[in-house]
Amino acid sequence: MENLQSLPETMSVEAIAAIKAKRLAMKSGEMGDGQRNKRRMVREQQLQEDEKQAEVCRRARERERQHRDREEQLLGEKELPGILRILSKVYDSKKRRLKSKEKAPKPAAKDLSLPMPGMLKEVPVVPPQLDTFDLKHSSKYNRYGQERFNRKKPEFDIDPLGSHLKADHHHNPTQLEPKKHRSRKPIIVVPASLKSLVTLHNVKQLLQDMRYVSVEELRQLGVQASHEVIIERKVQGEIVRYRVIDKVSRLTNEEWERVTAVFALGPTWQFKGWPQRGDPANIFHRVCAFHLHFKNSPVDQELQKMQVTFLSLPQHERHLDRGILMEFWNKLDQHIALHPRQFAFMKSN
Repeated sequence: MENLQSLPETMSVEAIAAIKAKRLAMKSGEMGDGQRNKRRMVREQQLQEDEKQAEVCRRARERERQHRDREEQLLGEKELPGILRILSKVYDSKKRRLKSKEKAPKPAAKDLSLPMPGMLKEVPVVPPQLDTFDLKHSSKYNRYGQERFNRKKPEFDIDPLGSHLKADHHHNPTQLEPKKHRSRKPIIVVPASLKSLVTLHNVKQLLQDMRYVSVEELRQLGVQASHEVIIERKVQGEIVRYRVIDKVSRLTNEEWERVTAVFALGPTWQFKGWPQRGDPANIFHRVCAFHLHFKNSPVDQELQKMQVTFLSLPQHERHLDRGILMEFWNKLDQHIALHPRQFAFMKSN
């Protein structure tokens, strides 16, 4: 350890500076070689890319088709010999044809019946004649013959001068009666019991005039109930007619499909003879059910468990009837909108 000496003690300042300069020169030389090699590689890559691009351009020029207009094509060196060859062949064929006609023997001057070479035989012209088709002697079907056979018969058995009304040949052939049109009105069923607040007596006042009139008042006025009532209602500018009945025993299967609403009284005997085995719970899933009663009056417990809309009328305030009865039409319109296929006949009407 005692023999170790520092660098300034063993070497002069000039020698140390020379060593540092030499070291820096060596480092700069190594860095310069690396940069030069990198630049050389970049130049080589650029040259390769330029050569590839030049090769692509050369191939594209070789495959490029030069645009030439019609005049250049006709006067070009390549096309002109071909055109001349074609024209020479055409001229040679014409010369051979003329020579063959000159060498052919001429017929006698007086013998006009013999045809000359190159001439077509004269064909006699037959005037057009009507095709007399005999259906009796024909064994095959002919569409044109069938059309001639049905020429006097009106097409599709339609008489354009006739009418859509049919004549009654049994009573009076000259008297015409209109074709019967089947009713396609939606049906509303009301109870037949006089205990109900809505019957055939007052259903028109309730659902059309939108006010409640008791059955007793109408009976005192001498109003007689018919077997059905027609109610008119204006919907979106159009008149919709509803048929109201209280007996369903005569309804057909098609009419059952048009039953839209029913006023339930409470007892199950009201639905005797109905579809779904007369079960009110199943019927009310398909038909919109209502129950009309006075406020503060008892309501059947079974109806409260079912899908029924309750309409509570005041006993004396008749000016409130319209707002309560409008709930009937709003609920019925909603039910019809939810079953578009069942009530599609209303749109066809």
